Amino acid sequence: MHKLSLILAFLAALTLTACVGLGGGSSSDTSTSASTSTSLSDNARRGPKVSDSEITASIKDAFKQDDLLSNASITVTSDQGVVSMSGRLTARAANRAMSLARAAPGVYRVVWSSIDYIPE
Repeated sequence: MHKLSLILAFLAALTLTACVGLGGGSSSDTSTSASTSTSLSDNARRGPKVSDSEITASIKDAFKQDDLLSNASITVTSDQGVVSMSGRLTARAANRAMSLARAAPGVYRVVWSSIDYIPE
């Protein structure tokens, strides 16, 4: 009986982990910054459809407004909400670009298609 309880607890934990990984969970107004990207992704999926050209323009505009990324050469494309980026930049700049891209309306997922890291 103890093994059955352990197995059920393990399956419950896996189920919760899968839900969070897919963007599930609570998205209350008092969410912390760690859950902000999940909330934004949830809102993007439930909100009005955003075109790929609008997504790309929004991300490029966010990059232009950011001190760290304003002069970076980053190529951005979007296909059905999946954003693909490539560029030559520092690790810190790459992380910032990933965060800004994830926060854009309509973004489902962000990937680096090609990245060439340069020293800080």
